[in-house]
Amino acid sequence: MKKLLFCCLLMAAFVGCTETIDTSARYVFRERTIASYLADHPQFSEYVKLLKEQRVSEVSETSVYQLMTAYGYYTCFAPTNEAIQLYLDSLVIKEIIPTASWDAFPNERTKDSIRSVIVLNSILDGTKQEMKFITAEFPKTNEEFSISTMADRKISVTYDKKDLDSCLIDGICPVSKRNRDIEAINGYIHQVGYVINPSNETLGSTLHKFAYDYNSGLSVMARLVEVCGLTDTLSQVKDERYESLYRNNAFPKFHWNLLNVDVEAPEHRKYGFTLFAETDEFWERELHKDRKEITIQDVVDWVDAQGFYPEAVKNDKYKEVDNLLNQFVTYHLLPERIPVDKLALHYNEKGYNYKVKNTPPTIPVWTHYVTMGKRRLLRIWESLESGGPYLNRFPKLNNGRREDYHERECSEENTGIRLNTDEGSGVIKLINSMIYPIDKPLAYTEHVRNELAKVRLRYDAWELQPEAMNNDMRIMSYFMRYYFSSDPDKQYFDNLTVNSKETNFMLLNGRDQNWPNYQADEVLAEGLYDITITLPPVPKYGIYEIRMGVSTFSGTRGICQVYWGPRKDQLVAQGIPVNMQLGGQDKMLGWERDTDDDDYNAEVDKKMRNNGFMKGPEYIVASAGGRETNRLSATSTRRIIVREPMSPDVTYYLRFKTVQDYLEKQLFVDYLEWCPKEIYDNPETPEDIW
Repeated sequence: MKKLLFCCLLMAAFVGCTETIDTSARYVFRERTIASYLADHPQFSEYVKLLKEQRVSEVSETSVYQLMTAYGYYTCFAPTNEAIQLYLDSLVIKEIIPTASWDAFPNERTKDSIRSVIVLNSILDGTKQEMKFITAEFPKTNEEFSISTMADRKISVTYDKKDLDSCLIDGICPVSKRNRDIEAINGYIHQVGYVINPSNETLGSTLHKFAYDYNSGLSVMARLVEVCGLTDTLSQVKDERYESLYRNNAFPKFHWNLLNVDVEAPEHRKYGFTLFAETDEFWERELHKDRKEITIQDVVDWVDAQGFYPEAVKNDKYKEVDNLLNQFVTYHLLPERIPVDKLALHYNEKGYNYKVKNTPPTIPVWTHYVTMGKRRLLRIWESLESGGPYLNRFPKLNNGRREDYHERECSEENTGIRLNTDEGSGVIKLINSMIYPIDKPLAYTEHVRNELAKVRLRYDAWELQPEAMNNDMRIMSYFMRYYFSSDPDKQYFDNLTVNSKETNFMLLNGRDQNWPNYQADEVLAEGLYDITITLPPVPKYGIYEIRMGVSTFSGTRGICQVYWGPRKDQLVAQGIPVNMQLGGQDKMLGWERDTDDDDYNAEVDKKMRNNGFMKGPEYIVASAGGRETNRLSATSTRRIIVREPMSPDVTYYLRFKTVQDYLEKQLFVDYLEWCPKEIYDNPETPEDIW
């Protein structure tokens, strides 16, 4: 009871600080608003009462009911009187209240927290993003809505396989077939048969419960995580220090002179995690023992017998990163909450049209995440041929100059592990995490490392920052900008440091802007900028090239010196400063548009490489479903900025520092590529154009 009460109070805190709503633009009731519709229908009388009692935030006098009379883009999942009564019944079962009545709460604080759960989770506020949802626009099974509830929570949808018109919000709340898609002038209303109440459980608290809940199906993995001392870390939800700074107005808006707009700092700095967990059935099958009898030592011996981590230490110091079990367990964990809809980040890969609902994948998409514990790479891959997302899949591709970049074949040893996200797959959605059950062992084997060392590793610039995924900044559904403080005591990212207070540092998401950016977004800095990025590890020792993707169509691009090395405080300058205004339009680089003669095209590529440049990838297009790729664009090029030997056990850094005094000149980074010498300097099989 105490634990649930704490969760309810925590939910109330999630609402955060918001300005008082300006209701001066409220509609005259010539047509119905969400508020007027609900008030006119007696089955929502209890809900209307709660809407009138619930304030938008702790610092606002505006009620949510008043908000629903004002201009906006709202999706309201309105619980009926019966739905609210069912929820009160559940609170009796949980011993929150003795009887199912609003008069039965032990104190006003608890009553207020329960009311906020009901009201603030029932409305998606799409005003900033100008989005509202009819059922035909709901996400796919287990996927989350692209915008959050007013309680700053993500909710998902599941569908009945036998009746696709039947859907549940968060797996438990049925949407009425009869009373749905009700249009109001400020949004849509969907009648629901239960209160939307997202779980407040964290990954840490959930695994603690699962450790000896043998019906959970994940009891073995839960015990492994606990013995490695990860429970407290996996229980983190938000950076409370950042929350306090934000509430106290420590992040003033930045006025961007270039566009004459104000850019805001993110409201939250959330933590997130993803766990890929072998099921209890897997362990029973492998160890030939009942899940209740499987010990930690059984798993340690099994991991050792597989030869997964031959250099790891086999002892009982499971919390140390060099320990065998720790290395096995932490490779299953990512420091990012990756929901179902973002396992494969589709946006502007060639042939794909994100504007068409349910568009199937075209060419493959991938992300190479850095795991927790000892830093290693974990690939998530999806293609048309794979039929869904996979872990560590390494197919052979049709990657010739005149081919289509689809999978040609995939051997059994390179198939990888399928992530099943269908209804009934066991995917678990928590406040700070996702759990994906798997039925094959996941390990950073020599084979996986060898395969990763044979491919070009391309990273969107924001892919390197887990905070971007955890705070819903990756592949956003709307055009958005964020500004990040350059104050050393207020910095946002763990893997990125702003070294100069005179740096204006931003994330720009170019959704629907037809920018030629990989996955839409970009790193942008102005002023006397100086930033340092922590780089992901390489899979094997060898010589690698690092390339930087730059779009030169803007005249505001600047000139920066690039530094690289393993000592963050002693990085070495790499060549001459990079002029980000130079592109294919400058004849000195040797850029020419592709012709029908591929031998000639290869000579052009060679000439550009000799100048330290490459054409943009054939992979990326600027507009949805477009055919004009970055390779065909004179303003989208790659710069070769580093060519050095690198080790997988060393952390490297890149620093970008302006060499100009012009405050309006920009640092622009779209993506970074790591390319092993085996690919870029292969006389038999030249690097592909993709």
